[in-house]
Amino acid sequence: MTDVQPAPTATARTGASIGSQLVPLRRNSGWLMAAGIALILLGLFGLVAVHLFSLVSALTFGTMMLAGGAVLLVDAFRHPGWQSRLTMIGIGVVYVITGILVFINPLQAVIALTMVCAAMLIATGLLRIIAAFQVRPMVAWGWILASGLLSLLLGIVIAVQLPQAAAWVLGTFLAVELIFQGWSYVFLARAIRSTFDGVHPKPVA
Repeated sequence: MTDVQPAPTATARTGASIGSQLVPLRRNSGWLMAAGIALILLGLFGLVAVHLFSLVSALTFGTMMLAGGAVLLVDAFRHPGWQSRLTMIGIGVVYVITGILVFINPLQAVIALTMVCAAMLIATGLLRIIAAFQVRPMVAWGWILASGLLSLLLGIVIAVQLPQAAAWVLGTFLAVELIFQGWSYVFLARAIRSTFDGVHPKPVA
């Protein structure tokens, strides 16, 4: 009588366990923690130097517009028979011109971006307020309403204080974003370390 061999498992077929696949993630958790701390420190510095960060935000936007326009133009000329070629060339030219204008006069770009930010906050706040009353029977409608009122109020405050508000709005938003991003990296690194020792998941106490 022949012995029945068990069917190979998914781990045996692939030749690697889930634990071994997670080893690089555990080893890189230190770099993830360091990156998170660096982002937090950079964000805290940004809260002190909001003027500098506002200027950096505008220049970053200009760089993105230049890069996006260049990509669109290159892609448009790579497809000569494309029906939307002229449209893509037009969009690419607008992107490039916008990026150039940002670098020519970054201070005006900061004011313009701050105006856009204020308008977006006001529009978002109004839409959230409308949505809150539309879902009013729900338990969480009050939180949606509070969020909408906060966005609306912040947008109005920024719009009223223009152009003076341009000196701190973009820099503050960028600094806060860096801090939150840094904290997310730190918590992710701690979660990896607390649940996985590099070979096997740690037992729950």
